[in-house]
Amino acid sequence: MSETSTTEQLFLYLFNETGLTETVLIQHDIDTNLETETEFENIKMAFEYVDKALMAPSPQCLSNILRYSAQTAHKVNV
Repeated sequence: MSETSTTEQLFLYLFNETGLTETVLIQHDIDTNLETETEFENIKMAFEYVDKALMAPSPQCLSNILRYSAQTAHKVNV
């Protein structure tokens, strides 16, 4: 493993998909390398944002989906 964890390794680490040795090395890299820590925090924030967006779409988003559905249903029935 290199001294700096790759983005892929950080993704795997976030989802507990790394082995014990790799987990320890990645955690050490996050703890001691500011660049790696920043990248890991950015990855975590991005996934939190995606989870929130998937769980709670805005009212405008729901309206757009319903409007599109009504428009396409009308076109199919014509």
